[in-house]
Formats: sequence, C-alpha cells, structure tokens
Amino acid sequence: MNYQPSILVIDDEKYVCTSCDRLLSQAGYKVDTNINPEKGFNQALMNNYDAIVLDLKLGEIDGIDLLSDIRGKKPDVPVVIITGYPTQESRQQSEKLGVSDYILKPFEPDEFLDSLKRATYKASLALHEEVAPAEEPKVETRYRFTDSSWVEQISMESFRIGGHLSNLMDTSVTSVKLPEKGDMLYRGLPLAEVTLHNQTKRIISSPVTGEITEINTGLLDNPGILEKNVNWENWIAVVRPGSVEEALAECESRKVLFMSKDPDKENAFTKQFKDMGFVTKKADSIEETVDMLSNENISVMVIDGVSFPYMGPDYVKRINQVFTNTKVIICNEPFSAIENHYRENKIFYYGVNPISNKEMADVLYCAFSREEEPEVFKTERLSFLPNSISKIRVTNRFSKKVSLCAFDDVLQNNQGIGFLLIQELSKMALPVAVSHTRTRRSLSDASELQKITDEKQENDRVIILQTKDMKKIPGSLEKEVQPYENSKGVNNSIITLFVQPAANAGKVVLFDNSTTRALVQILKKEIAKE
Repeated sequence: MNYQPSILVIDDEKYVCTSCDRLLSQAGYKVDTNINPEKGFNQALMNNYDAIVLDLKLGEIDGIDLLSDIRGKKPDVPVVIITGYPTQESRQQSEKLGVSDYILKPFEPDEFLDSLKRATYKASLALHEEVAPAEEPKVETRYRFTDSSWVEQISMESFRIGGHLSNLMDTSVTSVKLPEKGDMLYRGLPLAEVTLHNQTKRIISSPVTGEITEINTGLLDNPGILEKNVNWENWIAVVRPGSVEEALAECESRKVLFMSKDPDKENAFTKQFKDMGFVTKKADSIEETVDMLSNENISVMVIDGVSFPYMGPDYVKRINQVFTNTKVIICNEPFSAIENHYRENKIFYYGVNPISNKEMADVLYCAFSREEEPEVFKTERLSFLPNSISKIRVTNRFSKKVSLCAFDDVLQNNQGIGFLLIQELSKMALPVAVSHTRTRRSLSDASELQKITDEKQENDRVIILQTKDMKKIPGSLEKEVQPYENSKGVNNSIITLFVQPAANAGKVVLFDNSTTRALVQILKKEIAKE
C-alpha cells in the first residue's frame, strides 16, 4: 500500500494555504491548512503530521514563538519555515529550534516540493520501510507568459493575470481603467488601460480568454502598484478560462540563470526574479553554468561582474561560442576597467550597479520578447476601390459559407484590421470575395437589416462586426450568438461582435498593433471553425 505523507500548513494568508494545498495535493501529499495560528497549533498537537509548514508572520502571533511551542510538544516533527520577511535573527532562531528548511516567499514549486520531500523522507522511511520513496512528480512552473503579460494558475479552473509596464524610468502611473467582474476577456485584447503622468496611455493585454471572476480593486486607489514588478501584488484580475489546457499551451514559462559568488547578491537578485514570476536558477562557477545551460531550457542569464573581476569576459566568450542563442546580461560596478572587454563579446545588456527594479524588469522582458520582423498594418498602394470594406465572403476548409459583414467603417482594405485580415485569409488559400463601400454603413438603417436577412439565407454562418460605445477600454469586445434557420431548413448561427472604439476615434476605426492583431485572430477563428 502506498504511503501518503500528511502535511499541516499554518499561514494567515488564505491564498498561501490554498496554493500550498493545491501544489502538495497534486504531488501526492495529504494536506491540512489553517489560517488561524492558535487553531493550527491545536491541530498540530492532535494529529501526527509528517511535516508542518509554518509562516513566521502570523498577525499578532510571532511564528518563532509558535515554533517554540510546537517543539515543546512535538520535538521530532519536521518543520519547514516559509517567510516573506527573512532576517538573520529569525533564521538563526529557527535553526536552533531544529527546522528542516527556511524558504523565502515567493518560492518555486520545485524548491518547495524538494524541501518537503527531504523533510518527510526519514519519517516515511522509518514508518514504512517496505515502501520505496515515490518518484518526485513534475510540477508546472508557477507563472507563464505571453509577450509582456503573465498568467498564474491558482486552481484547477482559475488563473490570476497581470502584465508588465516597460519604460517607466522617467514617468509614473497616475490612474488605471479596469474591466468589471463578469466581463469576458479575449487573448491579446485589452485587460487594463493605464494613464501615465505624462498623459500617455498604455494597454495591458490579456494573456488568456475567459470570464472575470475577481478584480484587484486596490489598483484603483493605488495605481502605482502597477509600477512594481511583484506579480503577487500587482495582479489585475482572476479569470475562469474556457479551456485551461489551451490557455496554458498558449503561454510559456521563462527561466533566468544568475551567476555569482556573492550570497547576498544571489538572494537579492533571485528574489527579484521570482517576484517577476521567472523560474530562477543559480550558479557560482562557469562549470556549473555550462552544465545548466546544457541540460535546461535557459535562454537568458545574468552575470554578477563583480564576482568575476578578471575572468568574466572570457566566461561570456565561452558561453557565446557554445550557447549562441543565450542572451547574456552583465551587472557590474561603475567605471569597471574590463567593461570594454565585456562589450567586445556578444552581450544583450551591460548594466551598472545599482540597477533599479524597473531597469532590470525592462531588460528581462525585452530579452524574452520574440525577435520577429515588424508587422505592417497598412499599405500606401493606391487603389481605385473605396477603402471601406462592407463584406468579406469566405468558403472555409469545412465547406462552410461564411459572410463577415462590417459596419461603422471598422474594416479598411488599406490599413488596420481589414488590411491584416485579408492578408491572413490569403495565406490560408481560401476563396475570398471582398465587397467595398463608399458610404458609412450602419445597422440602424432598415436596408442594411434586410441585407443581413439575405446573407442569413445564403450562408452557413454570418458574422456582424460593428462598433459600440460600451464605456470600456478601446478594443474591448462583446460577443452575441443567435441561432437561425436558413431557407434550406439548416440550423446556423449569426455572430455579432461589438468592439469598443477609441473615445476620439475619427471616421476610420483603428487600434494599436497588439489589439489589431488579436482582433484579426478572433475573426479568423470565427471564419475558419466548422
């Protein structure tokens, strides 16, 4: 019979308890949690746990005092300390009280599981010598990314999402516009709109498609939190995606290797990287670095130049020769005599200490961004046809006749959504017929409603694309689906997509490149599906 180690987690933050419960349960542990330290203490006394996970900051109760009380009653139970407020004093006190490990928040799943595996191994071996220790399960990384947005799976069906704002060295966030609970988000479309001190606006895109179940309303009162690169604090929304597997597949984990001989810098930098959601690996020699780069999918590394005052440039040269795709970032002291030697090699960035949190975040997000050819969203080519598109008819690969009817000049054949959509459909080698108009069409006209009725009879699917002032972030989308029966008695559907125009939108409806690209992908998906 397989032995299932039992763990008690005591932490006054419900989110931490939930995360530990999910992570440990998936790894095969039996887990109890308690956000009340006094009840947690009684729970520890009443049960024979194989290990206890204990936070040091428990409201009015000191975790060290609670640890001492547990040791008085349960001297042999392994205890793993987790804390977001590490001090040398608390570490020494914990070690004196015989803790198994002392882990800093936020921690990586594999770091946490390794600690619990070590803590429970002796107990499980002593009680169940006939049972071999279970193979360590593979746990997904805590965060995944798409461009400058990130997603964290917090339950089997929910994600916490947010994004990074770059180039804030000379400005600050003054306000933020958020969606509402119950709204639908679409991957690549706006999640939040941020206004900066210089009155420019920035869009944070959603990394997933799903329904919002919770909003971080604290950002409304303190929008400056978005300037911090601490994911657990500056999250924007909790979303229930339509497909968890699909959402995760569309995002990627990101690893950073930090090479240094200085334990203090190692702790400071790795904590900063973890706060941003990156999986962080550490090395203190070129041999260990080469081994990690050879065996793990690491594309970005940071070198503490001060730790390698003479050999640093040679190490970079060696890395360049063997790992040509690895981006190397150097952190060094001002006026270093070997700066030019570093720059003679292929480095991604050379930073001078002290490097601010904002600077390092910008550099890392830039390092992970994909190097693609810049997309063109308009053409200067002259045409005798009107620029406004009224209709696009397509027969897709399932032999479905689809008609996309556009209103309010939302599609243009020479720029924006219309220009890019026609390019994408052409790449799919589908038969496409495009109709143009010289007049601005609106569904408020009776004649246009009749045209939609005609389209319904002639096609298997009708898509209506129009603008609507929903008082939301420009580029936000609402979708309505209505079934209908055509002249042949076949059940079909009419899909209406409402897109929020910009407040100062002119005759032509245009969006930023990211929003344009996302809207085109949504339209392509609606056109191409069976």
